[in-house]
Amino acid sequence: MRQQKQHRHVWIGIVLTLLLLVPGCSWGKRAGSTATPTPATSQAVQQAAPAAVTVSPPATGQTMPAVASRTLVEGGLDEPRTLNPLFVADPLSEELSHLVFDGLVSVDPQTGEPTPALAASWDVSDDRQTYTFHLRPGVQWHDGQPLTAQDVVFTYQRMMDENVRSPRYSRLAGHVKSVTAIDQQTVAITLYAPDAAFLTTIATLGIVPEHLLGSIQPAQLITDPFGISSAVGTGPFTLSQWVRGETIVFTRNPNYFRGAPQVEQYIYRIFPSLDDLVAALRNGQVQWATVSASLATNVPDIPGVTKKTLPGFGLTVVAFQLDSSKFTLFQDARVRKALFLALDRAAMVKEIYGGAARVAQGTIPPASWAASAVNNVPGPNRTEAGQLLDQAGWTVGSDGFRQHNGKRLQFTLLATGADPGERALAIWLANQWRTLGVDVTIDFQPWSEVRKRLTETRDFQAALLTINWGIDPDQSDVWSSNAFYSGLNLMHYASAAVDKALADGLATDDRSKRQAAYQQLQQTLLNDLPVLPLAFPDRVVLWSTHLQAPSLTPLALRLRLGVEQWHMTAS
Repeated sequence: MRQQKQHRHVWIGIVLTLLLLVPGCSWGKRAGSTATPTPATSQAVQQAAPAAVTVSPPATGQTMPAVASRTLVEGGLDEPRTLNPLFVADPLSEELSHLVFDGLVSVDPQTGEPTPALAASWDVSDDRQTYTFHLRPGVQWHDGQPLTAQDVVFTYQRMMDENVRSPRYSRLAGHVKSVTAIDQQTVAITLYAPDAAFLTTIATLGIVPEHLLGSIQPAQLITDPFGISSAVGTGPFTLSQWVRGETIVFTRNPNYFRGAPQVEQYIYRIFPSLDDLVAALRNGQVQWATVSASLATNVPDIPGVTKKTLPGFGLTVVAFQLDSSKFTLFQDARVRKALFLALDRAAMVKEIYGGAARVAQGTIPPASWAASAVNNVPGPNRTEAGQLLDQAGWTVGSDGFRQHNGKRLQFTLLATGADPGERALAIWLANQWRTLGVDVTIDFQPWSEVRKRLTETRDFQAALLTINWGIDPDQSDVWSSNAFYSGLNLMHYASAAVDKALADGLATDDRSKRQAAYQQLQQTLLNDLPVLPLAFPDRVVLWSTHLQAPSLTPLALRLRLGVEQWHMTAS
């Protein structure tokens, strides 16, 4: 029987993050306001940049005339890589892509439940493996062409074509069996097995136009300028101009199926420093921005701008190399637990994040509907940490470092050096472990090198990074033993109990049963410690008091839900 969804303020939907969003999660570092590109496959996504356009930015602190109230400006310290849903692979690209593109399904900004988008309704087969979507009538692409079922089929087929090198590939290829156009307004998607995460991950991916991209060879799509210098979607805004390193200008789509946006233009401005961003907020040139939790303490009070702290989807961890062919130290669970017990994570949150983070008492982020407290989370206990290392044979030598059979207890921590917050955290961690007698060397590298070593060569001993989880609480892309090579199980971690909990979580749509499965998942992970869960950084939002939005939740901002209703009140 058709599941007719009630039409509320229908919101724009999407996915994730595996990070790249491979609708599951994404490994990333934060530099400024958003995480940098984080791949979901071992192939780095490279796209051609548009021709540079020279624009002289205002000098730092220079006062500029206030923008018209019909223009909404978002500021940031990072720049997206692309808006093309086939290739978005970092949180910022994902967010801005929703201004231009819609998925079949969206989500409720409060509950995370699936809601209609390009699909007005859908049916689900009795075996929960086939979803039949009924497209919303009358939806047009920005160029006036009608949206059809063939556009949907084309989009998913390209994402599942390994020649395209889409970061969505690993997630879709393992879950989607077929995508078929029943008629011009009806699409059927059949899965290999029931998947409770399907509607809010795979079904939320942005749809692209076949009439514009269908003639391009699959292998050439990754270098096509679509999504950079041009983009045609069905979303509330059209892409008008992208000046690399400066601004991205979006113009109102008067024919948007949810209603024309209340502002004429939406502009994303890239700033070279936090000081420049703060000056623009102070001068009224920017109406809102997000800054990383580690930078939030450097933002002064700004008249007319409020600082809102929202729970986030990111989890900062130290990931261990558990592949014994590459490194053996962390094969001993006592060593991993000792390193965890040596950390006062509450002090870390205060010192490194200025309080704008939450101590990780599990792996499900606080912004998720499935977040819940995990019992008996260990630490901190430096005495027990030392005892565990003693038991493992690592005793303190005359030089103050622990040794075993003449070998010093040492490892290298891989981290990115560009982000001052991550740099400070890496140094803090190394100092805590050194006082325990562990010789830690920090290897600061550019994110491109870190990404290569994590996802291609797997050449690391321990790594500091952030997992940007998807909307759905399923975390198979990181913890499943099936994700050694096709997913992001960078640690080479395997646990039958974890695999069962992940499977149980996807086998039912009952949220209470799913939450119980993920409770078991987290308990096992905290016992095994394939990673050390450190903190959930908050999303710190700087928001003009004149900017009005129907809902300001983590989901609303991440997916730009209801952005067509955002507007400025008179100063």
